[in-house]
Amino acid sequence: MAKKIFLGVDGGGTKTAFLLDLDGQRFESKQKTIHPKQVSKEEFFETMKAGVGEVCKEAGISPSDIAYTFVAAPGYGQYPDTEAYIHEGIKEAVQSDRFRVDNDCVNGWAGSLNANPGINLVLGTGQIGYGVDQEGKSMRSGGWGPLLGDEGSGYYIGLKFLNIFTKMSDGRYEKTDLYQMIKDRMRINDDMEVIDKAEKMRRDEIADLSKLLGEAIDKDEKYSKEILDDIATEGALVIDSIIAGLNFSGEVEVSYSGGIFNLGKILIEKIEEKSANQIKIKDPYTNPSEGSLILAKKFYNEQ
Repeated sequence: MAKKIFLGVDGGGTKTAFLLDLDGQRFESKQKTIHPKQVSKEEFFETMKAGVGEVCKEAGISPSDIAYTFVAAPGYGQYPDTEAYIHEGIKEAVQSDRFRVDNDCVNGWAGSLNANPGINLVLGTGQIGYGVDQEGKSMRSGGWGPLLGDEGSGYYIGLKFLNIFTKMSDGRYEKTDLYQMIKDRMRINDDMEVIDKAEKMRRDEIADLSKLLGEAIDKDEKYSKEILDDIATEGALVIDSIIAGLNFSGEVEVSYSGGIFNLGKILIEKIEEKSANQIKIKDPYTNPSEGSLILAKKFYNEQ
């Protein structure tokens, strides 16, 4: 068995990325989400097999040739009844028990900070924070899902946009540029259509509405500026809770992952401003998919 073949799997609320490293050569596959509350057990098994099979075929290897795999599974640790079949599905896909699985906040941290002490804040389809201090102790905060939390996430922003749209439609809020932007994005003719459309939207489709936020801020639209302030506050709360729960010394390094950070400097500076601690938000070392590979190699070396 080749000892330099590693697989990193980055599961998110919208898609799953498979990244195989064969002596420095990279092979990739993109599949749908493996979130246990968005796909069935059967779909989880199928997606894992499809992603692993695709990268292995491209690399000309068998899944059993992989030295070690790290799978970042969205929602892992939140739904205990799904964990047995998640392990079973991964084992079937990689044809061995040489793997580790954890929540997708862990590979986000590993990628953004090269597995060094600090905190990673995820603001993507969902929201979660994960930190590791200088003593190696770890903690997560947030990540309570779309019903109870996910504040600052794409889903959270999308829901706020939908609510603001209804208020602008019936006169509770004044109509701004955002009104027409949402209407165009959702292809709404009559405003009442939003009820049926919203009820049929998946979590990722609602989260996709958050892509309007940057454009709305550029137009100096007042409700989007309020949302920006809100999500910065929520992000700072996650960071500060992890700092309080762990034992960091000096300025805490923070990095990030997730599409909401496409807003760039305007969001980063607001989170730093809202935090009650001395933090420095730095650009990610690499992406979460590479983070999964970093962890696959780390756990292999620690065996």
